[in-house]
Amino acid sequence: MAAQTVASYGSSAPDVIERPDTRETEGDHDRFSHYVNKTALTRSAVSGEAVVALCGKKWVPTRDGERFPVCPACKEIYAGLRS
Repeated sequence: MAAQTVASYGSSAPDVIERPDTRETEGDHDRFSHYVNKTALTRSAVSGEAVVALCGKKWVPTRDGERFPVCPACKEIYAGLRS
C-alpha cells in the first residue's frame, strides 16, 4: 500500500507525516475475509474450485483469511443466522 507524504513548510526543517493511502481501489472487496461453508472450503483447497461466501462473493481462496478483517456483510448475515 502506498503512503502519502505531507510536508509542512515555513520552518528550517520540514515536518513529514506519513499516513496510509486510504483511497478505494478496484480490489478493496478482496481486503476482507469471508464466511464460507467449511466443507466447501476444504473441497476448494483440494480441487481448486470457487467457493461462495455468505455475502455472495464467489472466488477461489488463495490467501490466509486470518490476516484480514471479516467482511461486514458476511458478519451481519451470520449474526442473523445465529439468532
